[in-house]
Amino acid sequence: MSLQGESIGVWLSSDLVFSTGAAAPLSACASGGCAPIVSSEACAPPACPGTGFVHRVGRSIADVSDWPSDVDGYQREHEQLLADPVFAGFGLSNHPDYAEWQRRHQREERARRREERRHEEDVRWVSRHREDGERFELSLNGDVATLTETPGTYLGATAGVGLLYYADANDAEDEEDDFVLNFFVGDTVGLEMRAHFLYRVDTAQEAEWIAAVGLSSVFANRFSESIVRIPTYIGTALPEVGLMLRSDRSPTWYVAWDVPFSFLVDHDLAIDLNARVFVVDEWIELPSDAPEGTEDPAEVILMLSAGFRLP
Repeated sequence: MSLQGESIGVWLSSDLVFSTGAAAPLSACASGGCAPIVSSEACAPPACPGTGFVHRVGRSIADVSDWPSDVDGYQREHEQLLADPVFAGFGLSNHPDYAEWQRRHQREERARRREERRHEEDVRWVSRHREDGERFELSLNGDVATLTETPGTYLGATAGVGLLYYADANDAEDEEDDFVLNFFVGDTVGLEMRAHFLYRVDTAQEAEWIAAVGLSSVFANRFSESIVRIPTYIGTALPEVGLMLRSDRSPTWYVAWDVPFSFLVDHDLAIDLNARVFVVDEWIELPSDAPEGTEDPAEVILMLSAGFRLP
């Protein structure tokens, strides 16, 4: 595009043209012919590609789309202008939000490259994708359970939200040197909040439903370079502690131990298999003829779980 007096400009719409010259042109020309300038005013990014003046012509003569003011569109047009040697030294400027836009694009590019590298790796717990650092994990399992003192069959679900810390993956891969550490502590530690709900599926017990909310420590080991994450000694020994509710009993505290296994089936999905034992106090009343000093018997809940985890 050109302005009379052999100066150049950038068409911002069909009837608006931008120039950096101090002198106001008399007319402008484009593919649709020439038309006189009817008004001029100062202009700056992002409304214009630089600091200068925008001139309105008497009729629509340029076959162009409107100049974009958003950062993505602005920078795209800006790069096209910079690639044209005609606009060398024209005084083009980046969008005012270019610095933040550039940082965002750099973050997105780094994330895209990490995602590409991740999918190039084999599916396994020890990988560059799971380097040392904090991670959130979500889980949802289906449960089948029974009570030992008041036998019956329950079905239900367990949901969990965990904040875990993954230790150095290189240490996790060194089985010989780290055998003791991996056996007792593991390379994955953290806390997990769990919610359990069970509902009776027969008429063999008194309670219609049981609900529990608890907090558990997590100590697990990503076994070598496999898809398996296994429990450790400390992880199995330390109990989950929480509050248990039952439709025909008062709320009470419980402790539970579990033996969890997680099998990766994809980079972002694992299958959980778990066996749990709950010990609940104050649910079973002592018989009236029980000897003095006899402690209240504890109710025990045996549970098997299977489900999915988002690691």
